[in-house]
Amino acid sequence: MVFIAAWMAIVLGHEVVPWPVQLIVLVYLGGLWMSLGHELLHGHPTPWTWLNSAIGFVPLAFWVPFARYKTMHIKHHRSDLTFPEDDPESFYVSPLLWQHSGPLRRRYYLFLRTVPGRLTLGVPRGILRYWRREIRLAPAGGVVRPWAAHLVGCVVLGWWMFGVVGVNPVVYVVGFSLGGAACTQLRSFVEHAAVASGTRSAVVKASPPMALLFLNNNLHHTHHAVPDLAWYRIPAVHREMGSDQLAAAGAGLYEGGYLEVVRDYFFTPFCQPDHPLSPGARPYGSRGLV
Repeated sequence: MVFIAAWMAIVLGHEVVPWPVQLIVLVYLGGLWMSLGHELLHGHPTPWTWLNSAIGFVPLAFWVPFARYKTMHIKHHRSDLTFPEDDPESFYVSPLLWQHSGPLRRRYYLFLRTVPGRLTLGVPRGILRYWRREIRLAPAGGVVRPWAAHLVGCVVLGWWMFGVVGVNPVVYVVGFSLGGAACTQLRSFVEHAAVASGTRSAVVKASPPMALLFLNNNLHHTHHAVPDLAWYRIPAVHREMGSDQLAAAGAGLYEGGYLEVVRDYFFTPFCQPDHPLSPGARPYGSRGLV
């Protein structure tokens, strides 16, 4: 309810709010909406799947249909995490693709493994990559109908918000849609690592505003261990499970929060782009072009 009130306030009150303020608020709300969508597909906040799906169906971010996001995210949870051939949310590339890439493309992959790369080129790349995958999956079925319903919803919402209410579409799309996606890209930046032993899900000890933005999904090992756990219960279960220690021995523990993530990987790539556990990969920890 708080989210809905804040979203309605910024949309209906856009004429009295300077556009830079709108932009900042919309970025946070966009990131929070993506986190709420994640919570909805895992069975919260209501016990009724149909109601959670109905809430998620509202296409506030425009670029992703909730039904398809739910399908692919559940596949992510059931996959062999980080393997690009199996995990739909993996950011690694296959060793074969790396080997067949030239120096320029390899530099591009390495840049995407830095925070500036992830939050700039990584945002539109992530959206376009998602759309391309959906097009490839369309012939197999189960894609067209959710997308058709989603596009109808987008037309109706866009007509009301941009045509009737008069919201600036550039401010909204850049702030809520792209800014929200950037928040998700930051959250997911280090949350999975292809380590040879231990958990492949990391833990970032976020500040209260960031933990709220991500609905405690920054405690990612705990989320993967108990995926249907409501967001407000994650911290207590996290402590009970000793997830900090498990993450430290596996994908990583970032006690300094997202500032530590930004500092560590602003210039230095996080992991190698080619999946290090796949056959033909370079030695673990490779960061160069060869």
